[in-house]
Amino acid sequence: MRKTVFIIICIAVAGYIYAGDIANFVNIGFSSDGSRFVFGQHGITDGDYQAYADIYCVDVPTNRFIPGGTYSKNPSKGTVGKEGTSVFSTLRDTVGDYLKKLEVDGKKTGRALYVQAEDEKRPNKLEFRDFETGRFYSVSMHAYNEGSGASVRSSFYLVLEIVYPDGKTDNHTIGLPGFKRKGVSDYRIRRILTNESGNSLVFVVEKTVSDRNGDSIRYMVETLTL
Repeated sequence: MRKTVFIIICIAVAGYIYAGDIANFVNIGFSSDGSRFVFGQHGITDGDYQAYADIYCVDVPTNRFIPGGTYSKNPSKGTVGKEGTSVFSTLRDTVGDYLKKLEVDGKKTGRALYVQAEDEKRPNKLEFRDFETGRFYSVSMHAYNEGSGASVRSSFYLVLEIVYPDGKTDNHTIGLPGFKRKGVSDYRIRRILTNESGNSLVFVVEKTVSDRNGDSIRYMVETLTL
């Protein structure tokens, strides 16, 4: 297969960076053909205790948000005292008809190829075998940052090599090496998912978002069709 550069998806909506809290990632799932992947996040902001929730619908082959497929409930005084799970559930109910159009019903959440433990030191290279398909995966993560605090910015991309049982190799560069994200200081691959047929990959990436009040955790994904 050809070597392709895929556009990175950054899930932090411009203008809304919440300091000092850790979002919870939600795998809503794949469409039946694996061409769509939907995920979300929710949490409560640090200090003012305002709940928030986001849902993102991704076109897997292009590694882009589907037009009109991003939904957010931003933190506000009206969400003080509410649980992030409750706000997320309400948001998901609101977009239920849209998810049906994408054929994403929450039942096809895929299969995990890799999951990192919460307290595990971040590796810069992952190597593992999928015993169901016999494929061997090697994933190198490249992250660079400059500045500190509110002025920090960073870039991120992945280099992926897949070795198939017949010895064939497949190489991909995923992300934008030269693109620097303002306010993001670090990245970590938390899990790698594949759909039932094994033709779609999703890399769930944890971002450390920094400002003068501290660090927050948000999520983004990289997607790839094999």
